Amino acid sequence: MTTAQLLANSTVNACVNIIADAVACLSLNVYKKGENGREKVQDISLAKLLKNSPNYDDTPYSFKQQIMLHLLLKGNAFIFIERNWDYTVRSLTVLDPDYVEICRDDDKEVYYKFSVDGHTYKCNSETILHIPAIRYNRLRGLSPLEYSTNCARIGLDLDEYTQKYFDGGIHSKLLVNVPVEQKNWSKEDSQKLTEQLLASYGGKENANKPLILSKGLTASPININGNTDSQLVENRKFSEKEIAKIFRVPLFMLGSENSKFTNQEQSNTYFLQHTLTPWLVKIQEYFNRLLPYDLKETCYVEFDTDTMLRADYNTRMNNYVKGLQSGIYTLNQVLEMENLPKVKEAYADKHIMLENYKAMDGEDKNKDDDTEK
Repeated sequence: MTTAQLLANSTVNACVNIIADAVACLSLNVYKKGENGREKVQDISLAKLLKNSPNYDDTPYSFKQQIMLHLLLKGNAFIFIERNWDYTVRSLTVLDPDYVEICRDDDKEVYYKFSVDGHTYKCNSETILHIPAIRYNRLRGLSPLEYSTNCARIGLDLDEYTQKYFDGGIHSKLLVNVPVEQKNWSKEDSQKLTEQLLASYGGKENANKPLILSKGLTASPININGNTDSQLVENRKFSEKEIAKIFRVPLFMLGSENSKFTNQEQSNTYFLQHTLTPWLVKIQEYFNRLLPYDLKETCYVEFDTDTMLRADYNTRMNNYVKGLQSGIYTLNQVLEMENLPKVKEAYADKHIMLENYKAMDGEDKNKDDDTEK
């Protein structure tokens, strides 16, 4: 099945776009481990590319969206790496997997052949970043649909059947009776009559037209199982559930059923944990290979999922208050999370805690002082 055929199915189209758009909305950052925790790195070339523009044509959103679409539909994402003189990454460009071939040389080293505009280029693993969706005993990855081709095929067959039923033929099954007087009636006459009936009464544009027969011909309906008996609607719902299971997309996100969660934050958390996290971890691990060698021990690439888990305004404010009172956040950290200007006063960068808080295993110093007095 081609990509166009797969995307023609509304369930496949919806699942693929839901996942690809969700991943594309998340920022992909470079972090550095430090004594005081981690901090975001912005002064290396990879961090700048992921934040601003991976290449001349793509924005960070379209870049990540292309990667996910190729993983979900083609099973592989190939990214061409252009490097500077000091071997740092200069640009990242997503390649069409249909034009990339994975090969091995005589020394069993992997290399890639990329064809474009009639030319074929040979690239090594330092020039091509290959991310497979599902790897099973081979270098080239498999897409989720390749593991469940039967489910995808059933969905496409049901779409084709539904379209033909409503668009291409007479909806009721007819039995045309030829009178005995028509002794010269032949097979060619039956075929010609069938073609005339379909031309005159077939298709949605001829619906509800009266059926007119001549030469004593009569027509009567045949009791053949219709769409109700064949459970067309139920079969389409079953196909939708099967495709949703392949991509692990909750049915409430497809509009098939009501959400079982009480708020948007809970549903987003479920979607993040069960659908997106495996893809995010896979992409992060492969992008870590692009870090300079001297930074691989201290730096790493990671998606920022906080925006997806962002709660409503009242819940956020309550969480901020608790975080400030417990010494988790500083005032400027809270303002930064809300995209508000920071405060210049010194207290805004200090962690505070309520006076009545004390260590569980410590002694009350004030009480000891009062006893001595």
